[in-house]
Amino acid sequence: MSKVYLKTYFYVEHEVKFLAMNLLEAYDHIDGFIICEHNRTHTGRPREYIWDEVKDRLPSEFMDKVIYLPSDLSEKAVEAYENEEAIHRVNEPLMRSSFMTDMEFDKDDVIISIDADEIIYRDAYPKILEAVGRQNLVGLNLHQFFYRTNYLWEGKDFTSPIASKYWVFQDQYPTNWRDVGPTLSGKHGCHFSWCMTPEEMVYKLHTYSHPRYRFCADKELLEKAIENKEYPFDPDVDFRIRELDNDDEVIPECLRNQLLYLEKALA
Repeated sequence: MSKVYLKTYFYVEHEVKFLAMNLLEAYDHIDGFIICEHNRTHTGRPREYIWDEVKDRLPSEFMDKVIYLPSDLSEKAVEAYENEEAIHRVNEPLMRSSFMTDMEFDKDDVIISIDADEIIYRDAYPKILEAVGRQNLVGLNLHQFFYRTNYLWEGKDFTSPIASKYWVFQDQYPTNWRDVGPTLSGKHGCHFSWCMTPEEMVYKLHTYSHPRYRFCADKELLEKAIENKEYPFDPDVDFRIRELDNDDEVIPECLRNQLLYLEKALA
């Protein structure tokens, strides 16, 4: 019988709260939550594994479905601090598909592939799984949030996550598991982009996939951008933020309810 997996990867402590949210939202609909961690950043530079330091912040009652996969990319990733093309061509596909080398899957197993800050609504899973059953592969459209988990970027679609049967990609390692397939109608979750402190933003700008935005790695610039709801990365982007009430139904249920299980993750 085929199984359903939610699959992601993380590399910084502030992403733990998003791991917890996805675990809570997904738990009743999946057989396993695959969490990958790598010993390289997107830029190919070394980093230490932090799972043992942060795993206790996830809700213990739900950990039976967590599958943690540490992955050594030291012989595969390339040094690319200033080379965005190499990050996208080499390092990102390695990171998003490293789970393929560490587990075995049946061809009809379903993989829902997200980055850590992309939260799938719990009530979206039946629709997603029904669509994958018919189409084999679908893209998922999420609400785009920015800076804070109640700052909704109006008019913005985010369609990078996918849900797919394993056989679609089983012969394509390494591959991104991302940005492909017909987009399923409706909104199926939230992308909490840059929902972190200015200090964490500066670190991200030195380690993530888009070196061209590193000119924004300035704490004061980022503090001002958050306060004024501005988008410093590109002044020509249509950036309209609507601040939602914390109980707005667009926000994932687990975050709206501030469940006890999230207390440690949100600390």
